[in-house]
Amino acid sequence: MEISQLKTLIVLIETGSITGAAKKLNRVPSAITIRLQQLEEYLGVSLFIREKKSLVATPKALLLYQYAKQIVALAYEAENTIKADQPSGPLRVGALESMAATRLPAPLAQLYSIYPAIKLELVTGIRDGLYQSLLDGELDVVLIGDAPQNPLLNRSLIYDEELIIIAPKEHPKILMPSDAESATILAFKEGCSYRDRLLNWYQSFNITPKRIAEVASYHAILGGVAAGMGIAIIPKTMLDTFPNQDLLSVHYIDSALGRIQIELIWRKELISANIQALEKCLLNRT
Repeated sequence: MEISQLKTLIVLIETGSITGAAKKLNRVPSAITIRLQQLEEYLGVSLFIREKKSLVATPKALLLYQYAKQIVALAYEAENTIKADQPSGPLRVGALESMAATRLPAPLAQLYSIYPAIKLELVTGIRDGLYQSLLDGELDVVLIGDAPQNPLLNRSLIYDEELIIIAPKEHPKILMPSDAESATILAFKEGCSYRDRLLNWYQSFNITPKRIAEVASYHAILGGVAAGMGIAIIPKTMLDTFPNQDLLSVHYIDSALGRIQIELIWRKELISANIQALEKCLLNRT
């Protein structure tokens, strides 16, 4: 079996179609079909059930998928180790949505300028999802806050982020949870570090929020608060991205809740020139 065939299998299972895999791998559909046929002929089994324009993976294909991910990851690690003296090739970065929107554009532009051979893949999400993806080998490095301590990981402090509570314009001053006890909290799903901090703040006063409404983006959070749906905790830098700040009231937090350290985190055994180059650009800020 060839690495290219295993990569094709992985993408076929994850996309569910020849056309989807071709688009993701930047190949023509016929090339994907040929690779699949060659792999099936080599193994002597059918890996997919063809249903119109989609593919349904067989149990053997799903089993091979697990091995293929491990083999591709090892090949990727070997390639990075060999090329460790020169930043180049894929770099899979996971970052909080707030970081991607406010902090990362400038350092990533610098990274592209200085190291054009790096092929960056940026994935956004919440802390727990990104952290698990790092441990699973799906990401090379993540930029998150309040990550668990782990002896397998290295970390570098990148940003000391200020957090604020936002509420509708006419909301009374929020100094403690009792000032917003009846307000709905707009937040990301469980596993978000900012959500955890706000809920821990409530719990420290033995108060339970009336309701938590889960949303999928900061645009939805900011818009929802401006519309009067509730309150939220956000990085202060996100406020500058919102065009209707006049519809919000801002409440500053005079406690440890109000600051969070954002760290660049990677597996110790997978340090590479790419990660070092990214760290350099992130720290070389004005």
